[in-house]
Amino acid sequence: MRSAIGPELNPVELLWSSLKKRELANLAGDHLADVADATEQGAHRINHNQHLPWPYLAHTGLTIQPQHPPNLRKDQ
Repeated sequence: MRSAIGPELNPVELLWSSLKKRELANLAGDHLADVADATEQGAHRINHNQHLPWPYLAHTGLTIQPQHPPNLRKDQ
């Protein structure tokens, strides 16, 4: 399923860009598992740095607002 938003507004595009520049740069694995392992290492690198994912979101200009369940409105 494709995203309905442009790539400049999709934080996943920035994540992939980071992976391609670091873990996947010049990778010539013999097996698809080599690519999967390198991608997983990159995801761990980003996930374990508490400051790193936020610039990806900030770059889009989008904000994250928690959604309230329909039965728990803010005014209750």
